[in-house]
Amino acid sequence: MVAINLAPAEVDIAGVRAGDRNLIQLTLRQGGQPINLTGYTITAQARTTAADTAHLDAVVTVTDGPSGQCQLRWPGADVETWIGTGTSQKGVWDMQLDDGSGSDPWTVIAGTFAAELDITR
Repeated sequence: MVAINLAPAEVDIAGVRAGDRNLIQLTLRQGGQPINLTGYTITAQARTTAADTAHLDAVVTVTDGPSGQCQLRWPGADVETWIGTGTSQKGVWDMQLDDGSGSDPWTVIAGTFAAELDITR
């Protein structure tokens, strides 16, 4: 029997702070080799549930396309807006690659997401 798993890599993110820059450096690999990100558009969002319409967009920048390197950042002011009137927010997130060909995007990472207000503001 052959088993094929198309699930994205599971990456849970916690400790995202409203008011902070929340910067993550990533190197994307497939089969141990860097994914050449040249020409890709990368998007990432967090939501309280996958079906929720309110979302928190990440800013993703390819820093070295051939080496599969990018930066993912959750802007602090946007995190504060997403949290709303509470002191924290939990949910889910994922990141997708789009090669611009018109094909469906490729979800490469997904997991849980947790953000909280800063104490010093």
